[in-house]
Amino acid sequence: MKILRYRPILILMCICALVALYVQVRYIHEIRMIIECDQIFMERKKILTQQQLYNIAIARIRSPVHPGSTLGIDSDLSLVHELNRGFKNQSILTLITTFKTDYEMDPEKVLTFRSHVRLLLYTKNTLADDNGIFFNWNIFPILRSSESGILTKAMFKLAKELYNTNWYGYFNGDILLTEDILETLEYVSSVLDNFPKASFLIIGRRINVFNVTSEEVRKINGIKEIAKSRGSSYEIDSNDYFITNKYFPWDKMPEIVIGPSGNDNWIVGQARCNLDTVVIDATETLTAVYQITTKGENKEGFESTLKNYNSKLMRRYKLTSRVAQGLTSCAEWRTFRTIKTRKIELVKRDDLNKNCTCKK
Repeated sequence: MKILRYRPILILMCICALVALYVQVRYIHEIRMIIECDQIFMERKKILTQQQLYNIAIARIRSPVHPGSTLGIDSDLSLVHELNRGFKNQSILTLITTFKTDYEMDPEKVLTFRSHVRLLLYTKNTLADDNGIFFNWNIFPILRSSESGILTKAMFKLAKELYNTNWYGYFNGDILLTEDILETLEYVSSVLDNFPKASFLIIGRRINVFNVTSEEVRKINGIKEIAKSRGSSYEIDSNDYFITNKYFPWDKMPEIVIGPSGNDNWIVGQARCNLDTVVIDATETLTAVYQITTKGENKEGFESTLKNYNSKLMRRYKLTSRVAQGLTSCAEWRTFRTIKTRKIELVKRDDLNKNCTCKK
C-alpha cells in the first residue's frame, strides 16, 4: 500500500530522469554539431573577421565629400593594405557594383570569378553583409555627395587604393556577366604592354532581357542563350559600364554621380577629348545582360531626382559638355571576334560620326 501511495512520485521522478537524459544526449549532439559547423565554416569565420576589420578601417578613413572635393584618405589605409596581404593571387579586375535585392544573380559564376576578380560592393543595406561575405564580396558603405548621389570618382579612387589590379570596372548590380569579360580584359591587357602608363577606358552597351529567371541564370551558357534568343541592344547613346586601367586620371574628374542622365556619356567624352585616354568599345565581345522588370526598361537614371545634378556641376565649374562626344559609337577602338577562330581582336574605327569630333 505504501508503494502505491508513492507511485505518482516515482513516476514523476522517472519522467524527470528521462527528460534529463534526453537533454544531456541532445546537448552532446548539439555540441558535436557546433564543432562540425565550426570546422565547415572556419574559412567563412576568417572572412567575417576580416570583413569586420575592413568596415572599421573604411569607417575611419572616410571623410565628408562634396562636389569639387576629393576623397579623404589618411594613414589608416595602412590597416586596409595590411588586410589585403592575405590576398596574394594577382587579379585582373576589381569589379565595383551597387546592390539591388530584386534581381537574379549567379553565385556559382561569382565564385568562379573570385580568383581573377576582386569583388567590391557599395551598399547602405546592412542586411546585405551576410550575403556579401558568403559570396566573397567585400562590402563598404556608399560614398555620397551632399545631394545623396553615389560618387563615381570616389568609388574608383577607393578601389584603386584597396586593390592592385590591372582593371577597375563599375557595373550596375542588375547586370549579369559571363566569362567573356575576363577574355576581353586579358586580350586588351596584352595590348597594354605596348603602351606603358597610358590611360585606357573600356565601355559598352548592355543587352536588355525581360523577366530573367534563376533557372536561366544558373544554366551553363544560360546568360548568353537568353541574350541571343530574346535580348535586344540598348540605345546607341548609352554606356552601361566603365572599366578603367590603373592610369586613368580620376583626379582630373569632378565629383559626378552615378544615375543621372548623361553621366556616362560625359565621362567618356571627357576621357576622349580632355584626358588623352584610349577608349575601347567592347560591346561585341563582352556580354552584359540587363534584367528588365518594368515597362519603362528600368530607366531609373532618367527618372532620378538627381537628373540635373551633373548639369549644375558642369555650370558651377564652367566645364564643357562632352555628352555628344561620349557615345559608345564615338570610341575610336572596338573589340570583335574573328569569324574562323572566334578569337578577340582590336580594330580602330574609321567611320566615326562627325559629332564625335572633340571641340574646344
